[in-house]
Amino acid sequence: MSVNRLLSVNELDAVVNTLTEPKYKQALVDLSVDVPEPVPVLKQGDCTIFSRGDISTIGGRAKSKKTFLVVLFAKDFLKSSDAGKVLLIDAEMGKYRAYRTARRIHRMMEWDIHQNHERLIVLSLREHEPGERVAIFREAIKNVCPKLIFLDGVRDLVVSVNNEEEATKTVSMLMKMTVEHDCHICSILHENNADGKLRGWVGTEITNKSETVLTVTKIDDKISTVEPKYTRDIPFDAFTFRINEDGLPEYCDAPVKTAKADKMREVFEEILPNGVTLSYVDLRGKIMEFEGIALSTAKRRIDAAVDSGIIIKGQGGYYFPKPINDENNPF
Repeated sequence: MSVNRLLSVNELDAVVNTLTEPKYKQALVDLSVDVPEPVPVLKQGDCTIFSRGDISTIGGRAKSKKTFLVVLFAKDFLKSSDAGKVLLIDAEMGKYRAYRTARRIHRMMEWDIHQNHERLIVLSLREHEPGERVAIFREAIKNVCPKLIFLDGVRDLVVSVNNEEEATKTVSMLMKMTVEHDCHICSILHENNADGKLRGWVGTEITNKSETVLTVTKIDDKISTVEPKYTRDIPFDAFTFRINEDGLPEYCDAPVKTAKADKMREVFEEILPNGVTLSYVDLRGKIMEFEGIALSTAKRRIDAAVDSGIIIKGQGGYYFPKPINDENNPF
């Protein structure tokens, strides 16, 4: 049972002071209070790529496989812990593409591809107007409470990508949402073909405000590289990923350059002399023993050698191609 009573003078003053406190005091950096470091959402070694309470951007030319990188990052986050949800907003393409992206993540997580999983929520907003997309986006974050959000098509939240006022308002909204919901928002945006900058005023504003700006560059139909274009802290190392035979992204070594290719060729000539064919397991074991490398490195070495044409993957196993000028080659 509650009893109503009048506030004392001191209590009334405290309430009034709270209501009338200048806004600048609410934003004051108070050195008497310890502020914890931002919680990493995605890391590479000791380098933080994404952290809570901040925004980032993935940029790249058309068809550079930016969405495949989103799939790879979503998998990394979901496998890193049992806590935290991923919200993926596709505001650019149609539902079919959104379904394919969702199912790729499910396949990499070994989830049922015909059933939604509580830790991954994917929305397709292409058919909505920009204002409606923003409203749905806000509603989804409030109800889903994700820790990592991918916004594929941030330019689709504005009417004009070149409107400075809209750009500032939209990016400010994203920053505010990350603080209010203790999450990270990663936006995906195209780069200009001419200068490689992110498109429009939205691109300029989001570059200035992002914790990390990554650029994805297509090397060939299967392989792309990812580099830290801008970072607020220690930049992570550039890395490469490829689309494997199952149509899923995976990390790999960068395509070998001439000197590295020559060295790699010498290694495989020793392991696979002409006429010798080895299974994947046997070849992997030989490389680990020959170079003194770990299992994961040996796997990437085989992938790089196949992609570069140094060795051939046939039905019977892996073999080293005969040189064209081989005198013993009857063809």
